[in-house]
Amino acid sequence: MAGGSELNKSYFYAVDDKCGYGNISYFTYFSEFNRSWKNAGHLEAGMMTSLFVISVLGNVFIIGFLLKHKSSRTITNYFVCNLAIADVSFALSAPFVAHVRITNDWRFGEGMCRFLNYWMFVCAGVIIWTMTVISVDRYMCIYKGVSAKTRIKPTHVAVICVSLWIVFSCAFLPLALFFHVKDIQLSNETSIKFCTLLWPNSSVRYSTIFTIVVLMIGFAIPLSIIMLNYYKIFRKLWTSNTAIANTSKQTRGGRMTSVRRSRDLKIIKTLVILVVLFIIMWLPMFIVIGCIQRDVSVSANNISSSALTWTIIVAYVNPCVNPFLYGFMNREISRSLRLCCRNRTENEDSEKPNSQTAFRTTIDKTTKDLPESNGNETTHM
Repeated sequence: MAGGSELNKSYFYAVDDKCGYGNISYFTYFSEFNRSWKNAGHLEAGMMTSLFVISVLGNVFIIGFLLKHKSSRTITNYFVCNLAIADVSFALSAPFVAHVRITNDWRFGEGMCRFLNYWMFVCAGVIIWTMTVISVDRYMCIYKGVSAKTRIKPTHVAVICVSLWIVFSCAFLPLALFFHVKDIQLSNETSIKFCTLLWPNSSVRYSTIFTIVVLMIGFAIPLSIIMLNYYKIFRKLWTSNTAIANTSKQTRGGRMTSVRRSRDLKIIKTLVILVVLFIIMWLPMFIVIGCIQRDVSVSANNISSSALTWTIIVAYVNPCVNPFLYGFMNREISRSLRLCCRNRTENEDSEKPNSQTAFRTTIDKTTKDLPESNGNETTHM
């Protein structure tokens, strides 16, 4: 039996009674036992709960706003709405993971063990590829100069979004089949339960194939598409700004040039932020997943469940920032928000009576309440 720094913490040896592996090492995924710092689980759970609340509030607001205001229903915003739905769906897993980090044992049953891990991968895939599709839409709009009415129709957007959900729901079905709850009896007559993954016993290395495919489809390919689209947009904006700057030296369009340059620089900064955050928030999780699969295959038992947990926490940040990066910073949504706030302010002001009108109304009421004057009374000014 091999050792390892995380043995009896994030890994446990037990006899496999499903696939015929014999005595093998199981990775505990969301569970972790015999931790040196007892309050670590509460810290992780607190982080997840906070991110869950922020994510749900932000994305539900975006969804509700887009559904309520028809003026905001553009092609890009349809994709933003699908992204918000995927963000909320992904964030809904946080309370379950947080609970397990505190209790250590898996208490949600076999069905939830299979569904939770499967659903997290499905939602992550939809989030990543919706961001990829948005980058393609922006490329077509800015780089190619294709108008919204020409480049795509709302029915096409619906087909693309539904297709993403169907494709990833089918692609990650193996996780729903091979995740299961493992119950291990310890030497002190106690037992522990954790949700773990066990691939079929075969000459084909399913775990290796799955990890490579997930890394390519879930990260490498979409990142390449996003970077290529945003690089082309950046290059066009930069070239355009340079040409306009040279022309403005010979004309009086300096102020217009400054405004446009400021706008384009803001777009460029946003594109850079999108790419950097995409790498920061998703790359660690894919790296750790690959390391876990290798660790299990060679029984090294060195990757901690905490490493996986913190990469998931970082991934939970993505649904929190997406409403700001793709929603509130979106030109159509921000314009509609400003218009909505302006109309609400005007309505509140119109409901408040004018000061002169209020004064006259008060005088009239007071006059009516006074007794009628007779001819002997004298009015003093």
